[in-house]
Amino acid sequence: MSPGHCPHLYFSLWLWLGTTLAHGQGQGVSHLRLAVLPEDQLQMKWRESEGSDLGYLVQVKPMAGDSEQEVMLTTKTPKATVGGLSPSKGYTLQIFELTGTGPVLLVRREFVRVPGMGQEPLEPSLGSGVQDITHLTPDLERQSRTVTPDGKREEPTGSQFLCTPPTPADVVFLVDGSWSIGHSHFQQIKDFLASVISPFEIGPDKVQVGLTQYSGVPQTEWDLNSFHTKEELLDAIHSLRYKGGNTFTGLALTHVLGQNLKPAAGLRAEAAKVMVLVTDGKSQDDVHTAAHVLKGLDIDVFTVGVKNADEAELKLLASWPLDITVHNVLDFPQLATLAGLLSRLICQKVQGRSKGRVPVTPATAAPALDTLPVPTKLVLTQVTSSSIHLSWTPAPQLPLKYLIMWRPSRGGAHQEVVVAGPTSSMELHNLTSSTEYLISVLPIYEGGISEGLHGLATTEPLPPPRMLTLVAVTPRTLHLTWQSSAGATQYLVQCLPAFPKGEEKGREVRVGQPEVLLEGLEPGRDYVVSVQSLQGSETSEAQDIHARTSTLVHPRHLGFQDVSHDSTRVSWEGTQRPVRLVRVSYVSSDGGHSGQTEAPGNATSATLGPLSSSTTYTIRVTCVYFGGGSSTLTGRVTTRKAPSPSQLSVTELPGGAVRLAWVAAAPSGVLVYQIKWTPLGEGKAHEISVPGTLGTAVLPGLGRHTEYEITILAYYRDGARSDPVSLHYTPSAVRRSPPSSLVLSSKTPNSLQVSWTPPSGHILHYQLTYAPASGLGPEKSISVPGLRNHAVLPDLLAATKYRVLVSAVYGAGESNAVSAIGQTAACPALHPGSSLAGFNLMVAFGLVEKEYASIRGVAMEPSALGTIPTFTLFKDAQLMRRVSDIHLATLPPEYTVVFLLRLLPETPREAFTLWQMMTEDFQPVLGVLLDAGRKSLTYFNHDPRATLQEVTFDLQEAKKIFFGSFHKVHVAVGHSKVRLYVDCRKVAERPIGEASRSPVTGFVSLGRLAKGRGPRSSSATFQLQMLQIVCSDTWAEQDMCCELPALRDEETCPAFSSACFCSSKTPGPPGPQGPPGHPGRNGTPGKQGLPGPRGEPGPPGQTGPEGPGGQQGSPGTQGRTIQGPVGPPGVKGEKGDHGFPGLQGQPGQQGIPGRVGHQGPKGMRGLEGPAGLPGPPGPRGFPGLAGARGTTGEQGPPGAVGPTGLPGPKGERGEKGEPQSLATMFQLVSQACESAIQTHMLKLDSFLHKNTRPPMPILVDTAEPGRPGPLRTPGLHSKALLPREWRHGDHHPEGQGKPAAISTLGSPGPQMETGSHYKVPPAETLDAAAPSSILTLSVPSPCGQCNHGGGFAHLLQKLAEYGDKWE
Repeated sequence: MSPGHCPHLYFSLWLWLGTTLAHGQGQGVSHLRLAVLPEDQLQMKWRESEGSDLGYLVQVKPMAGDSEQEVMLTTKTPKATVGGLSPSKGYTLQIFELTGTGPVLLVRREFVRVPGMGQEPLEPSLGSGVQDITHLTPDLERQSRTVTPDGKREEPTGSQFLCTPPTPADVVFLVDGSWSIGHSHFQQIKDFLASVISPFEIGPDKVQVGLTQYSGVPQTEWDLNSFHTKEELLDAIHSLRYKGGNTFTGLALTHVLGQNLKPAAGLRAEAAKVMVLVTDGKSQDDVHTAAHVLKGLDIDVFTVGVKNADEAELKLLASWPLDITVHNVLDFPQLATLAGLLSRLICQKVQGRSKGRVPVTPATAAPALDTLPVPTKLVLTQVTSSSIHLSWTPAPQLPLKYLIMWRPSRGGAHQEVVVAGPTSSMELHNLTSSTEYLISVLPIYEGGISEGLHGLATTEPLPPPRMLTLVAVTPRTLHLTWQSSAGATQYLVQCLPAFPKGEEKGREVRVGQPEVLLEGLEPGRDYVVSVQSLQGSETSEAQDIHARTSTLVHPRHLGFQDVSHDSTRVSWEGTQRPVRLVRVSYVSSDGGHSGQTEAPGNATSATLGPLSSSTTYTIRVTCVYFGGGSSTLTGRVTTRKAPSPSQLSVTELPGGAVRLAWVAAAPSGVLVYQIKWTPLGEGKAHEISVPGTLGTAVLPGLGRHTEYEITILAYYRDGARSDPVSLHYTPSAVRRSPPSSLVLSSKTPNSLQVSWTPPSGHILHYQLTYAPASGLGPEKSISVPGLRNHAVLPDLLAATKYRVLVSAVYGAGESNAVSAIGQTAACPALHPGSSLAGFNLMVAFGLVEKEYASIRGVAMEPSALGTIPTFTLFKDAQLMRRVSDIHLATLPPEYTVVFLLRLLPETPREAFTLWQMMTEDFQPVLGVLLDAGRKSLTYFNHDPRATLQEVTFDLQEAKKIFFGSFHKVHVAVGHSKVRLYVDCRKVAERPIGEASRSPVTGFVSLGRLAKGRGPRSSSATFQLQMLQIVCSDTWAEQDMCCELPALRDEETCPAFSSACFCSSKTPGPPGPQGPPGHPGRNGTPGKQGLPGPRGEPGPPGQTGPEGPGGQQGSPGTQGRTIQGPVGPPGVKGEKGDHGFPGLQGQPGQQGIPGRVGHQGPKGMRGLEGPAGLPGPPGPRGFPGLAGARGTTGEQGPPGAVGPTGLPGPKGERGEKGEPQSLATMFQLVSQACESAIQTHMLKLDSFLHKNTRPPMPILVDTAEPGRPGPLRTPGLHSKALLPREWRHGDHHPEGQGKPAAISTLGSPGPQMETGSHYKVPPAETLDAAAPSSILTLSVPSPCGQCNHGGGFAHLLQKLAEYGDKWE
């Protein structure tokens, strides 16, 4: 009978199952299913039991007497697969549930493997039971290899399993050596490795074993070809040293791929390849890429997890089937039970590959990893708290792209980004501070991923606060400040008692500014205050400061704050002793004003008022304690002077009135304001009073052409008066104020917007004058109506500074001008509200939806690349604009021409300029040329010498523009080079010389054929969607090409506002009717309908409640006054309240003095009266005390020559002489005259010496010789010096005369004529304006002939000529 005809018989021969009854009662596992897999494997599945969080233990052991090693494995799912079963042998299967108290047996079965059976399901057994747990302990503890408590290995008893595969095998172990393993557990891992390797034959033509230990950085312990015997290999395992570090599994896998699995390390092409990963945790970096590469290299990967290993990650890395290749044990001791099973499974995999292996040829072999180029020198620089800059040296062959991966080394989500192959640097942003990052750079080629570069870098910590300072300390508060830290958005302040009491907790507060006031603290307590910088969820290191609050003592430190004219705040320090209440009293220095207030016991301040201004008060603060007793503090404070109104302003009103406004002198207490206005010059002053609650007043009757001094002062309820405040008011008819707040802003590149704040008054117009600030251009001016405060200055030079002056013109003349300097824009905003500057030539040429229809030769159609429409330019388009209309004269030296276009089959093969600028005679100056025949792009311009220079791009990447699809092109123009980008990828770079300035005049055209000349040249046919000039040559590096679907990144590109998801295929049949929708929203209200017919009147309603009173009506006309009869006297009313003090009245007449009354209370201070008349002189004071005797003075200079002495006594009468001749007689007479004159002169001299000045001589002798006398006696002639000659000659400026010369008398002769009067001015008149008296000298004349003397007659004649000063 063949197996095909009797499958059930062969099935019964293959496996015999029995059931063992349990010693105790329990519920068995139902739905246990067994299935036979090919070769020597058995698959089992069972229903999951409740509470099986720890998993299951599956034990398969040979029946008694069999020397084979038992198999034990754990799983967290209710299924398992075991292999390595020998034919025709019996086995016992036991499944345990792992619980917190130990394993619990769920099922036990026995079976015998019969060879030759294929895969068949096994029916459920006849029964199952539960065996007593106490009888299972010896079975669970019996293992193929155990570890003693001291860490030594015990050799297994009996014969051991050996694996001799028919083909060689290369096995690489990747062992986790991170900190989470630990030294003791690492020893158990080494025992596990030795147990797994022991069954294999080691040799160059048999099994080779390599090992790499990894943590933060992987390290090859030995290669596949390092050891040729098992003894050498086991000794190397026992000598393996524990590394410690992080768990970078992805980095380790990349290391194995690039270093261990290559021919140089001993890898054999014909050998089966196996990798075994042993780890105890989740990888701290990405493993997806390495897993993908491993599965493509035909390598059998086994994963062994311990304790906290991530099972999902183990399954991701392991080969199929996962039931065979994925193993996870609960703790390190259980690795010993897994070693035998893993050896069999590895052996089974190798044998399975040898049975079905096809000879490996170089064509079918997996590509060697070392054949791919590798970049070098990964450099991590510019590390901040949130960014890292990385750069590397590219490989000789550029990859397609680079995969950049980074994640925190201690765990966390990984991030990755793909960059283009030519890239060799990038910046990582939005990193976490104080975090170590593992960074990997993996090049990707068409043949796979090459070995990458890896590095570690730690971001800088968030800067902590600095200079933590304790500003102020009170018994209950601490005030701290610190220096703000860069990047911090908040600060976390924690205040903890330095010595906590019991479970006392601190407090914390978040503040946005670098200071904090901690309140509610205990007096005399030590605190530790720490401050940390916050940025999102990140925190900096804490900065600590120790502080102690001050202790409470008796009230002290009485202070006064917020002192005003009528109030003050009194503050004091509290006490440690509980206070029942605080009583605060005050009394003025004259005792006329006093008061008292009370505050709670915990208060430390109180406000006193109302007080009198400019008054000194004595303040007493009394603390009343619980249980009696008190303490008092005393202080003095003087209130301020009554404040004056402030911020006076005047507004003109019609009819010669003005409104005066002011800010109240004080919030309250003002009784009345007194306002006075006085014209400057002639005119009468006026005065009014307004209530103290007002802040404005209307002053009537002011002249339109008169300036005024306006004064206001405040009277307070306590009688105080403020200082007057004055304002100089000039009417608008007289005032010529200039504009203010002049602002210049650039509206367009060729205009400036000017605005200003108008002055008050009637303005006829404004005069605006402007010119280039450099002074090199002409000055222009415009006039703006007086009602406007802004203007636009047109036709300016772009990117040029202008100086603008604005003055106001009044009826009385022009004001001073205000000036400002502004600059016209260089480049406008590309779009409204955009920060990108440039020119949108689509808008400038009318290629927009609302304008294209009016342009000849242009058609529009919806775009498949977004919301921007596509415009087709036909050969008759002839798009041309003037340069001044587009403002391209302001084009900077660095810019980028950006266009998105598509060339059509109708596009001519000859060259055409996509965009160009031309002179007035249509000669090209600047532009971009497309040549469809040569498939090239050319940029051209003029150098400063007007020589044409051009650069051409004809590379393969540039030729894509001409392939008939949409392409986005960037032509980036710099100072010395031009770069071409096609679809946001750099194509090439060409040098170019310095360019001249773009033309100010001329034309700009689009699509013009290069051979065309003149304004009517033909255009090329093509489609255009975008044409911009961006005022920067770096825009191409920032543009993301979101308009192209192939390059669009949905995460970074904005969504299309009107994306279309339509299909061109024939619509299908209608689908089934959907469920009813929700009720729709209420529609918009309809129009008002026509009025309906009038209804019948309803019954009268009830009377409603009384409405509120209406507003007071306007006063009626004044009625006629009629004097009625006098009524009887009324009943005396009650005493009314005291009214407010009235205004100061006019002084009355002086009344009769009354009796002296009692001293009344202090009244209000009156107005200052006019100054009184001066009083009578007071009595003469008592003479003062005699002063001290002065010191002896120095000897004075010699005095002047004294006067002539008195005449001597009269001599005796002489004897009578003989008669003489007539001449002798005349001589005797002359001598008598001289004697008489001398006598009078002596008297005169005596009189003059009674005054303060010596006499002034009248006669001055000159040196002229006199005429001979009658007796022929020679003599001198004396000449009189007249008064007018005193002043012009030798006369002293103060009027004190000096003798011009000393007379020299000759021989005796007549000196004065007798018989004449000589009148000499006294000393007082010599320096006075008019003489007060005259002295007369009489000379007796014994003979009349003396009067005819020539000398004296001449003197008298001169004296008579001087007028009324001389008689």
